[in-house]
Amino acid sequence: MTSFPERRRSPPALACLRPEYRADSQLLNRLLARCERAKITLTGLRLIMLHGLLRTGENVTAVALWKVLMEIVDGPTPSAGSIQRNLNIFVDRGILTRTVGADRIWRYRIAQGMEPDGPTVLFIDAGTGRMRPCDLPEVTSFLHRLAERRGLDIRSAAITLQMDTSQPLS
Repeated sequence: MTSFPERRRSPPALACLRPEYRADSQLLNRLLARCERAKITLTGLRLIMLHGLLRTGENVTAVALWKVLMEIVDGPTPSAGSIQRNLNIFVDRGILTRTVGADRIWRYRIAQGMEPDGPTVLFIDAGTGRMRPCDLPEVTSFLHRLAERRGLDIRSAAITLQMDTSQPLS
C-alpha cells in the first residue's frame, strides 16, 4: 500500500518536467488562458498538473494523475493531498469537470465549451435597471457547469439583485 508522508515537500517547478513529456503547446496555451480568465494563480505544481492532465486524457482519477506525475517529473513528486486540493480548485473554477462513477471514484476531465466570447452573465440592479457584467468567475463557472449537466447551452444569463432596505448599511 502506498504511504504518503505527513511533511510538506517543496513544490515542483516547471524545470522538473522532463522535456519529452511536455504537452502540446497549443492545447496548453488555451488551457492557460482559461485559467487566467478564471483568475487561477498558476503555480509550478498547477502547471505540471496541466501537463499531466493533457497527457492522461479523459476521465482520470487523482491517483492516476499522481502516477503520471511520478513518471514525468524529475525529482520528488507532489503529494496526493496537494494534487487533490488543486483538482478541487480547477473544478470550482470550471477548468475541469468531475464525475462520480458506480465505483464511487471521482474522475476528472478538461471541461469543454466553457470559453464564452464575452460576458454572458449580467447583474441587474432592480431599482435602477443598470446592468453590469458579472466579475465573479465562480458564478459564471457554476452556470456553465449547470448547463453542461442539463445538456443546455447558455447564450446569456441575468441575475436581478435588489438592495435590502430593511438592513442598515455598514
